[in-house]
Order: sequence, then C-alpha cells, then structure tokens
Amino acid sequence: MKAACFGLVFALCASGVCRLAVEARGGDSADPAGPVRTQVIEMQAGWNAVFLEVHPLDGDPAAVFGSLPVDIVASFFERSTAAQFVVNPDADLYRRAGWGVWYAAGRPDAFLKTLHGVHGQQAYLIRARSAFTWRITGLVTAPEVQWQADAFNLVGFSVDSQAAPTFAQFFAGSMAHRHNRLYRLTGGIWRRVLDPDAEAMRSGEAFWIYCVGASRYQGPLEVKTTIRRGVVLGSVADTVILRNRCDHPVTPTVAHVVAGLNPVPLSLVVQAYGDNFGQWRSVAVPQTEASWTQALPPLEAGQAIQVPLEAERQAMQAAVHRSLLRITTDLGTEVWVPVFAIREDLEEK
Repeated sequence: MKAACFGLVFALCASGVCRLAVEARGGDSADPAGPVRTQVIEMQAGWNAVFLEVHPLDGDPAAVFGSLPVDIVASFFERSTAAQFVVNPDADLYRRAGWGVWYAAGRPDAFLKTLHGVHGQQAYLIRARSAFTWRITGLVTAPEVQWQADAFNLVGFSVDSQAAPTFAQFFAGSMAHRHNRLYRLTGGIWRRVLDPDAEAMRSGEAFWIYCVGASRYQGPLEVKTTIRRGVVLGSVADTVILRNRCDHPVTPTVAHVVAGLNPVPLSLVVQAYGDNFGQWRSVAVPQTEASWTQALPPLEAGQAIQVPLEAERQAMQAAVHRSLLRITTDLGTEVWVPVFAIREDLEEK
C-alpha cells in the first residue's frame, strides 16, 4: 500500500546563508513517508460521529472500511457554504450539498458513492453494523481546524482517552465557542449539550459546534512549529512554541514517542550561564532513552514557552529519522507533532 507523498522544506538559519530542502517521499506500510501511530476508537452499533486523527496509509475508503462491519461513511468537505447540519444521519446524505458518502460493496446504492478518499484530521459519520474496536494506523499530520465563521462546524480534537476535559474547559479560551450551541451524536440523533461544564469530550469523537464570527482557535494549549508539517531538524536546533490560551494556568508535558524505524535521537536545548555568570550559551542535553517525557513549568494565562530541540547527528545512521512529540496538558488535551531529523551527507536507507 502506498503512503501519501508530501514535501518538506525547511530553511536553516546558520548565519543566514544555509538552506536545506528535504523531500520525504511515500513508501509502503513498512516504510511510510512519516511517523505513524495507531488510533483506537470504540465504535457502537449504528451511527458514530468519529474524528479521525491519523492519515491512513492507504486512503481508499474500500481499503479503510472494506474489512470492517461498516456500511456507510460520510464526511462534509465543502467549506464555501454553511455546513448541512443533518439532524438524522439516516437521511439521504448523498442528496445533501457538500457531503461525500461511501457505501459498502454489495449495497444496492453502492454506485452512488461520492467519497473517494479518507484523510486524517477529519470528521466522519460512520454507520456500523455491530459494535467493534477500530484500530487504525496512519501518518500523523499536524492539526489545524479551519473554522467557518457564523456557522456550525463538524470538528473533533485530540483529548486524553481516560481524563478528557469538559466542553467548557476546552473552549474557555475562545469567545467564538464559549456557549452551548454544540451537539453530540447520541443514539443516532444529534442532541444539544445543555451543560458544557458537566459533559466531558471523548477521544475520537466528532461534534457540531457553532463558531461566532471568525476564529483560529485550536485548543487550550496552542502548539506552533516553524513549518506547518511539524519539526524538521538539520544541523541546527528548531523550536516548538507552546502558548496557554486559557484564563487560568495550564501545565504542559512533552513526550518523545518512537514511531517505527530510525527514531530521532533528540536533545533538549537549555540556556546556561558561562563561568562569569554574565554570558548565556546554548547547551544541548541529550536524552538517555529513545522515548522520554519532560514535564514543563506551568504556563499562566496567555503565557508562552519555547521548547528548543536538536538532533544528535552523530547518533544518526540514516539520512532521515522520524519520531513523534506528544504534548499533553493537565486539562486532558493532547497534540501530536511529527519530527524529522535530516543528515544530508547520508543516503536514505
């Protein structure tokens, strides 16, 4: 199965003169183009509102759903008009503007399918013939919700599977979403969340929420990287910026997760004084294990922190190493960030 191809371009600022262009090409499932992880979603019999976080290694709907007890899958892709809020998913989705629908082979309406690709960071309505645990492995892509102003949006977010925040906790930092104009799928019907302070979000769940005006809100902890696709490390360090978008303190934790072959040998870069305690210098602190966890100090409301990272190039045996950062908070939110390390003097194995 072929993974999706994508390009990564990263400008290195070594005296402002060095530029490194890296292209990571898709491979097969044993050697994918980027770091992968497995998402686990508990599916109920009937309709499920699912937020798929990973990009399947083979995005053909038949490859993703063909072996599962699933007969209908739908997703809303049209962003130029207000989303078609389908109160009852059993309605004829293929007649609804903006919806792509896939029907399992063998159904008389299979020829009506208009959903031709399955993507990560996307919400789906999935009708299951029976309850099952769905384990799907795919590429990790950086999250970014594209909010449509003054409309309902079908969205989802990565949250802890055991201790997720309430809707009110998650959206407290956004005036555009600080309300109860949100709906979650219950018993096959979209029902309004009347008390966002009492109802917790769920891992792998999609829901409708109204966006009042324009918004770029991505969650209580905003995670920014130099380039959209994640962190790319060459001969110099790069930085992940974490910003608290809540009105109260948030404590983040960064974990390095091994994801397949050739994980990135990472160092955290700290600032240290010279002998005279008057001169700052950067010092790379190598992590002793491939997988590690680093707690960070609490961030006050609106406060940001930089997390500089550096690849231990002498430990790299391949041209491209791939890993993941899992950035969590004490609120129960999480963000997954792909990490690539490049040695341009080696050929990729």
